[in-house]
Amino acid sequence: MSLESVDNFTICRSCGALAGLPRGRRRYRQACRCDRAEQERWPGFDFNEHLDLCWCCGLEPIPSGSKWSSFYCADCRERVRDYNEAWGRALVYLGRHSLMNDVVVRGPGTSGTLPPALAGFLGGMTAFYDAMDRWRPSRLQTVLAALGPALPAGPEAGALRLADYLAATAALTDHPALGKRAAFAALLGFLRLSPATGGDATAVGSPSRG
Repeated sequence: MSLESVDNFTICRSCGALAGLPRGRRRYRQACRCDRAEQERWPGFDFNEHLDLCWCCGLEPIPSGSKWSSFYCADCRERVRDYNEAWGRALVYLGRHSLMNDVVVRGPGTSGTLPPALAGFLGGMTAFYDAMDRWRPSRLQTVLAALGPALPAGPEAGALRLADYLAATAALTDHPALGKRAAFAALLGFLRLSPATGGDATAVGSPSRG
């Protein structure tokens, strides 16, 4: 994704989400999560979002707005997929739809209840969202603290230009402490998940709340 395509976007320092409008699209302006609650659903979207930052590394913008949208950039998505495959189940969710996490619903529930597999998935996703709502701003602040004065001030209080952020973080992909591999290890620690296969691991529905 070129920096030119994100010129009109900013990052909210509070929630870590993006706000702005892609070039050539003048109809639906994306708000950060702090200001999105009152918006009506955009036609043709599953939720009101054009772009997001990778939920793991926070270093790369990703397309969004569909229930099939991944939470991660290509590198982090591969790490999450490999991790889940090694454990034989989704300990870290790949996306919003159950099928993206290998949860297949076979048959209805009983007495009007949800099928157990779907009920378990939805409960786990709620907990995962809660954890990521804390992880993502925390990850952003970690990166911003490391960048320090190298990052230009944003166009408005509490926000910074996405293009400036991507330019400043371009060299961090393989950084031993701030890069994508390090971010994935830190995310597993935040979720209280084992860093390697074998033994026991906390289920995805029970991430750290501390």
